[in-house]
Amino acid sequence: MNNKLNQLRVKIDGADRALLKALGVRFKAVKELGYLKKKLRMPIVQKSRWNQVMKDRLKKAKKVNLSRSFTKAIFNLIQDEAIRIQKKR
Repeated sequence: MNNKLNQLRVKIDGADRALLKALGVRFKAVKELGYLKKKLRMPIVQKSRWNQVMKDRLKKAKKVNLSRSFTKAIFNLIQDEAIRIQKKR
């Protein structure tokens, strides 16, 4: 039983590392996007794009059995951080 517990913890730790790495990649792209938007004189937030992203992520989350409320909460946090990063442009 203890071995199974450790195996599951190792699996979770690996998933957490992958998640953090993916967020790092995402926010690096967000930073570059912020510079480009500044150069093109575009607003940081484009509501139609955000609505499209959220709709797509909710659809994908459903396929992997993530709840709608959890997915919305996570992506709203991610969007808030993306806005913060782009404001530093």
